[in-house]
Amino acid sequence: MIGLSQSLALFGVLLLYSLTVVIVSGNDAKVVGGQSSQSRVPYQISLQIMTRSYYGLGPLEWMHNCGGSVVSEKYVVSAAHCLDGIDPARLSVVSGTNDLRNNGNKGTRHLVDWTLIHPDYIELNRSDIGLIRVVEPFTFGAKVQPISFSEKQVGGGVECLLTGWGYTMPIRIGRTPQDLQEAYVKTITNEECRSRGFPVNPTEICTFTRAGQGACGGDSGGPLACDDELVGVVSYGTRFCGIGSPDVFTRMSEFKEWIDANQS
Repeated sequence: MIGLSQSLALFGVLLLYSLTVVIVSGNDAKVVGGQSSQSRVPYQISLQIMTRSYYGLGPLEWMHNCGGSVVSEKYVVSAAHCLDGIDPARLSVVSGTNDLRNNGNKGTRHLVDWTLIHPDYIELNRSDIGLIRVVEPFTFGAKVQPISFSEKQVGGGVECLLTGWGYTMPIRIGRTPQDLQEAYVKTITNEECRSRGFPVNPTEICTFTRAGQGACGGDSGGPLACDDELVGVVSYGTRFCGIGSPDVFTRMSEFKEWIDANQS
């Protein structure tokens, strides 16, 4: 379900979830193991990049690239790999909508002032988290609300909500969905995640519910919300989505001090 870094991944299997989404056809298929969101997710944003569609042959336009979460009046939390090497002037944030049709104009577009990547970030290893500051503040109301994030270590067996506009099939082809997708997934312990081949560290948290369900390209940076708190940020998984392997998220509880210190 739920960012182009097509780099070879850990053990030749892991792959970053996004940096560029190539649109080649219309397709509103359901998310990998999920469904179109039945209610507003007021903290969810679409992080979009100004680029050319149709394999670089189309006109310049805003295209969905990653997800993110509104955490305060001018700040969004996303994944570091969604921001790494990208000029903030090419980025914008669309908030307040579940629908990205017509260039996301049912929501509100915010240009990006600056982005900040955690200083300890190492690709596919640790601290895959970044801050986005928008130029104009969000207007909070029914459509847009910040989400608080958990300061406690969430263990295994907790049901959480995963949302995003990522690919809906195991192979990243076609168009990402225009309706926000959602799926309920369960956390697993880091020990279980490691036993399944992911050498995660304490700054990460994993989910796995069943084969055929999970995050995918385009979901990177998006929220994993448990009990209405932001617990994780979509980071990485396997080359093919929803094939019976865990998804790995940056654990929000480890980064509260850094986030608080960098919001001005």
